[in-house]
Amino acid sequence: MEAWGSLVDCPSKQEFDHCLMKFEIACSPWLMFVDYMKQTWLIPHKERFVVVWTNKVMHLGNTTTNRYESCKYLLVLVFRF
Repeated sequence: MEAWGSLVDCPSKQEFDHCLMKFEIACSPWLMFVDYMKQTWLIPHKERFVVVWTNKVMHLGNTTTNRYESCKYLLVLVFRF
């Protein structure tokens, strides 16, 4: 789980390659699992959930999809003394 967490939270593409290698080593007893994760999730969909690719849009700290929560957060930012 630690290797997966590090892989998903990678801040750069070089770090991603390094964390992928660590993930493969950590899960080496389960080669079918590693192949499944790479072929099903990492290769085709990594741009959708790995931080290095998802952290490209300015969101001012707003990570919720709830409009009310978003507005409340922005009000706190605006009226902060």
